Amino acid sequence: MKQLLMLLFAGVSIIFFSCQEESTFIPELSQNETASVTLAKPLPNLIGTMDLYFDVTAVWPEEPVWLGTVTFSGYGDFDGTFDLRFYHFSEFKNYSQASPFEERFEIYQVVNGDTVILLAGPDFGVTTLANNPPDSCKYVMNGSVEVANEQFTPWLGRNVHMSGKISWQFLTLPDGTVIGPVPEKAPGIMRIN
Repeated sequence: MKQLLMLLFAGVSIIFFSCQEESTFIPELSQNETASVTLAKPLPNLIGTMDLYFDVTAVWPEEPVWLGTVTFSGYGDFDGTFDLRFYHFSEFKNYSQASPFEERFEIYQVVNGDTVILLAGPDFGVTTLANNPPDSCKYVMNGSVEVANEQFTPWLGRNVHMSGKISWQFLTLPDGTVIGPVPEKAPGIMRIN
């Protein structure tokens, strides 16, 4: 009991003295002094709108299966619409199953015929496929920025979160065979923080 009271007294004393205006633990600057260290303003979350479509002719994993754009606005120098693609590395599941997957995203531009990667990295996610094809279903993905070029270098090493809805379609082949459901579009949101 005696030890408990001593600990309680020590805790109250620390709280009391740390709350005092003239605390000896916090150095004060006079009106004529300036802090020698300035804190950099942290970057905001970079939030963009994705507009993606599924390339049914792509040979995966060698070719990207999702192609489209991502648009960032309200960020000054970082504003713009950029090309976006996803390379898919996991087996596709049947409809009406939860489908975990692994991909690689790349935000890029084509400059003078050359592809310039602006942001890229791995992502992992899951799609919960609906029970009634071709009903839309949700997807959620998380990843990280491993490659950052040009104006996007401040986001190197940051986390990436993407989510949206996949719409599905049935396709009729030239011989009349109907296949599907296969993915069609996947609009969503990308957030880098």
